[in-house]
Amino acid sequence: MTIFSDRTGRAAGLILLAFAGLAIAFTLIVPPFEAPDELYHYGFVRYVAGGNGLPVQSTVSTGPWEQEGSQAPLYYLLAGALSAGVDQADFDALAVRNPHANIGDPLYPGNKNRMLYSAAPYPLAGANLALHLGRWLSALLGLITLFFTWRTARLALPGRDWAALTALAIVAFLPQFGFINGSLNNDTLVTAVAAATVYWLARLLAMPQAETPSVRDWLVLGVLLGLAALSKLQGLGLFVLAGTAVLFMAWQRRDWRLPLRALLPVALPALLIAGWWYVRNVRLYGDPFGLSNLLEINGRRRDPLTWDGFLREFRGLRYSFWGLFGWFNILLPGWIYRVLDGFTLVSFVGLLIWSMRRAAGPAAAG
Repeated sequence: MTIFSDRTGRAAGLILLAFAGLAIAFTLIVPPFEAPDELYHYGFVRYVAGGNGLPVQSTVSTGPWEQEGSQAPLYYLLAGALSAGVDQADFDALAVRNPHANIGDPLYPGNKNRMLYSAAPYPLAGANLALHLGRWLSALLGLITLFFTWRTARLALPGRDWAALTALAIVAFLPQFGFINGSLNNDTLVTAVAAATVYWLARLLAMPQAETPSVRDWLVLGVLLGLAALSKLQGLGLFVLAGTAVLFMAWQRRDWRLPLRALLPVALPALLIAGWWYVRNVRLYGDPFGLSNLLEINGRRRDPLTWDGFLREFRGLRYSFWGLFGWFNILLPGWIYRVLDGFTLVSFVGLLIWSMRRAAGPAAAG
């Protein structure tokens, strides 16, 4: 019996199909390069697709990839491989920037379109086809994220299939999740790998204490961590999560040799997959993360963060979690954010009540 053959599995499959339809719609409806930094992500992919290797960042001339050239390369290598045979010579005609665009703050008036377009339709050919191949890769990665979200929820909430389906539906139908997974963006890969890693850690933690993870279990974890580290720098945070999980397992079993047994089969594949890129950064920029060079390109904050500045940043975070389109400059109707905020508040209160009942005892928690 497959995981989609029972009633819950079929319901999950329907949610995944619905998301796939939404994500594909985003890939086709959103005009070329009208997603955050998509123009720069495309520049990286196009460079790789041309057989040029990885870009080398310069503080003097950043290239068409701008700051994205400092990103970990796995997404760009995959998207570049997909579009390697596509003639993208028409890129300059497709990517005409709007000099009057106001981007980055949805409350500013002015042009919302980052690019300039003609009234003629854009065929799926040339640079536009290469762009859409990357977008479709992102849609597939979104499905992977959702699949492992559902599987993790089933592990965390055994016997509560409705809760796992609810978690799946919430993520699947977040407007921002569909939008980003319908764009050419490396966040889609690191999110998918993170979801798979969290699932694998949950699976290890759910093992009976009498069982010990096998070498294969640790090798899979190492591969996932390596993929995360090669997807985006933020993927390194999963190493901390994995280390914490391993220490917790050792404490559960009172087996303090367990972390030592896990070290080699986890570290070896992670280093083989991602280590070369960090060594490259040291050789090119003098630090393993390339952050010193990136900060020179992007610039540092000149003034200390004030309370007003924090509130503005939080406002942007709130918008962009629920749904913020274009280049962070197109909002949903205001009432939608208020409804979703209310949903969040009710969910938080419910979690608090459940936690209090659980602390009081299993019978009270229900």
